Amino acid sequence: MLKEIIIESNFATITYRTDGIIHIHYSDHSFTLDETKALFLTIRKNSPWEVSPFYITGDSFTSQDDESKKFNGSTEVTKHCSAIAIFSKSLGQKILANFYIKTIKPNTPTKFFTDEESAINWLKEFL
Repeated sequence: MLKEIIIESNFATITYRTDGIIHIHYSDHSFTLDETKALFLTIRKNSPWEVSPFYITGDSFTSQDDESKKFNGSTEVTKHCSAIAIFSKSLGQKILANFYIKTIKPNTPTKFFTDEESAINWLKEFL
C-alpha cells in the first residue's frame, strides 16, 4: 500500500492520499500562469499515478488569473485528472468555482461541494 506523501510548494500543499486521490490545498494567493504551471509540474513530477481524481480546497482568498484558469482546464492538465472535486464552505469560492466550471468547461467530470465527505465519496467513483 502506498504511504501518504505530502509536498509543500510556495502557495499550495499537495497530498497524495493512500486512497489514490490527489488533494491540492491552495493558500491565500492570486495565481499567475507561471505559478500555475510550476505547481502543475510539481504535482506531475511527484505523482505516483498517471491519472487520478483531484480534490481541490483553498483558503478564503485563493484566485487565479484568466490564463491560469484556461491552463487548468486544458487537456494538458485534465488528461491526468479522472475527476475534479472543488470543496469550500465559502459562498465566494462557490461562485468562482461554478464560474470556472461553466466557462472553462474542463473535459473531465468536475463538481463543486460544500461537504467534504460527499466530495471524497464522489471522487472514489473515478479511481
